[in-house]
Amino acid sequence: MKLRVVAAVHAARLATFVSRRLLGRGGTALPGLVAERVAPGALADLGGQLERTVLITGTNGKTTTARILAAILAADGKAVVANREGSNLTRGMVSALVSEAGWRGRIAAAETTIGVFEADEASLPAAAAALQPAAIVFTNLFRDQLDRYGEVDTVAGFWRRAIAMVPDDCVLILNADDPSVAELATVRDLPVRWFGIDDLRNGGERGAFDARWCGACGTDFSYDHRFFG
Repeated sequence: MKLRVVAAVHAARLATFVSRRLLGRGGTALPGLVAERVAPGALADLGGQLERTVLITGTNGKTTTARILAAILAADGKAVVANREGSNLTRGMVSALVSEAGWRGRIAAAETTIGVFEADEASLPAAAAALQPAAIVFTNLFRDQLDRYGEVDTVAGFWRRAIAMVPDDCVLILNADDPSVAELATVRDLPVRWFGIDDLRNGGERGAFDARWCGACGTDFSYDHRFFG
């Protein structure tokens, strides 16, 4: 293990102690922030020890989906490391990995441990580049984040960049009912698994639609039904 990463683990553990024991704070992101300052490649070096990693992103449903997946894997006897406690930025992922690492920077039984990380929409490219995930789940893309990222197309651009950085066998798990998510299948020739709603009885034509045109050809969308999924 690189000495810089070992130093980052030590510094992050000290930050955890200070934050929780002395300041009485949660300290879910601070250890990762400290570790990244000491070793900018900490996410890749620590996460690269794992058997495989799954990333979950989207406007809504990230936390629920990540917790369900982690629970399913744990019930199947798999060891799981996840950023359950808060931050879905890369620093939160590093914090989760640091909590599992020993003083030499090694994660016990890492070769049989699966990482399940919720990823903020804009953090996905950095997380994907560092962790080289086996799969990425894209839940949906709504306008909730416009105060942070400006436009739905901006977020979709983050995701397309992330897809460009993953291994050739990375599986994209896409929401077939969200055009902005479904369009990601055209970015690269990667394995794709779809999920969506089969029962059309609850659909409607009311309200505004976030995806207004096709990202591949530029043609305006015409909607028959609207769902939340």
